[in-house]
Amino acid sequence: MNKAKGMTIIKKTGLTIAFPLAMFIVMMIITAVAGKANLYASSTMVMQVMRDASLTTIIAMAIYLQFKNGRFDFSGGATMILTGLIAALIARDAGNSAWLMLVLCIVIGVVFSVFTASAYVASRVPIIICTIAVTLFYESLTYVINNGAGISIISTTSLAIFGTVPYIFIPLLIAVALFIFYSYFTTEGRRSKLLAGNQKIASNIGINETKSIYVTYIVTGVLLGLGALIYTSQNTIAAQSNLSTSSILFSYIVPVFIGMFLGSASIDAIGIVVAAVGMEFMNYGLDCLGVGSGGWQQIIFGMFMLGFYAFSAKSADLKAFFERLILKTKKEKSNA
Repeated sequence: MNKAKGMTIIKKTGLTIAFPLAMFIVMMIITAVAGKANLYASSTMVMQVMRDASLTTIIAMAIYLQFKNGRFDFSGGATMILTGLIAALIARDAGNSAWLMLVLCIVIGVVFSVFTASAYVASRVPIIICTIAVTLFYESLTYVINNGAGISIISTTSLAIFGTVPYIFIPLLIAVALFIFYSYFTTEGRRSKLLAGNQKIASNIGINETKSIYVTYIVTGVLLGLGALIYTSQNTIAAQSNLSTSSILFSYIVPVFIGMFLGSASIDAIGIVVAAVGMEFMNYGLDCLGVGSGGWQQIIFGMFMLGFYAFSAKSADLKAFFERLILKTKKEKSNA
């Protein structure tokens, strides 16, 4: 490995880990000033961040796969909730087998995702309208299944193990491996950018859009199934209505945009993972400060995202400015 290549790797690695490291340091300083440093820098923080970041990463990758293919899908949250509900009910009645629940979540998640893909292909209405209709249909089923009572398996230790460390890393590793394999080692994954840019042109050059839709939704179904496994193991599943599942899904959307920016220095999967970790450092710090929920959290969250988007939009200009500044400094030193 030559020196230039080695420096490039070091630079990209540094840029990738800079966000979660900076977020940890900033929240550490803020909690210390507020007298909450002992709550923030603790073993509890490590465990909580790992648990939350695992779920966030999986769902963010599912959202991102559809984004990469030019689709804004509202049905992912409903798919995840309905999948978790059905899988948990069957696994509970079959003897509280967590491993059975893992398999069921993947299979059921794929089935619902293929149904969504079929509805889109058959109707040919805009993806947003189609997936809103599918979301409302899935949510209506939560009132039918188990008589609308939902389910809670949090207290069932043997069934909810995939919501805890270290078992939570099993669905996380499966999801990351699948995401990387699909994105970089399959033809459909590599063609996704063409479909996102212009689906008509992509179709004209021989790309089978229908096949791409089904393949992408199958992969997304697996990811949402794995997300359902963790989410159901950590939360009570209740009957849903009025697109409430969309708010569940899009509460995990921020790492998608941050991960896209960070991934430009490495790969998408790494960008999403480190973005998820960074955001969970922030969320845990806000919890320590007593503003981890409610209006203040939304205000802080919104201000942070506005600042991050503004920075990412101007990142190229900032890079060019510093390059010119460094070049000017070198010239002044050489002239002196």
